[in-house]
Amino acid sequence: MFRYRPGLGVSYARQGYIYFASLLYRELPERRREKLRQLCRQTGGAYWEALLEYVTTDASAERICQKHFISRSTLSRAARRYYQAFPKRL
Repeated sequence: MFRYRPGLGVSYARQGYIYFASLLYRELPERRREKLRQLCRQTGGAYWEALLEYVTTDASAERICQKHFISRSTLSRAARRYYQAFPKRL
């Protein structure tokens, strides 16, 4: 479910666009999926797979953190970088 998070440093409308564009990951053409994976690699570093799962699924942050053995704050920092670095158009 989309909820505005002021801590991301991105406007409400922009967050909505990024959130829903990311959720459509599995329906996107391979070229666009690769762009999202590359963005996750750049902004998530060693935790890019956890970040990719976080932004492309409805899975809870807690479950993703437990699955990938990372802290909630690490995932939140990666998500903030992801939202700030997301391209104007996918």
